Amino acid sequence: MPVIMGQYEIEALAKRLAKMRFNRAKWYIRNLDPKCRLDIFRVAVGNEWHTRFTLPTLNLRITLVEKHETQGEHKRGLKARFRYVEARVEPIPEALRPKPREEEFLLT
Repeated sequence: MPVIMGQYEIEALAKRLAKMRFNRAKWYIRNLDPKCRLDIFRVAVGNEWHTRFTLPTLNLRITLVEKHETQGEHKRGLKARFRYVEARVEPIPEALRPKPREEEFLLT
């Protein structure tokens, strides 16, 4: 059964994740929920790059946002860097929530 977090807890989690480095935030999210799923990894959305995790037990969807920066010339082209900017935490939309199985309701 999913746990429902309040708006205050969601904002506190987003602030906590924003203070961490990118790899530390990824592993922190993975340790929050054993059923954690990586949905997208560094997908370009406008000028941002998104990495999204779904945590079905906590009923959360967390998006880590990075900015793509060009640092200078390299032998083979431009040297690029991803700078971690923020974390967006939101509840899973109703249409995407997993449906409970019948076995969970059939207790004898």
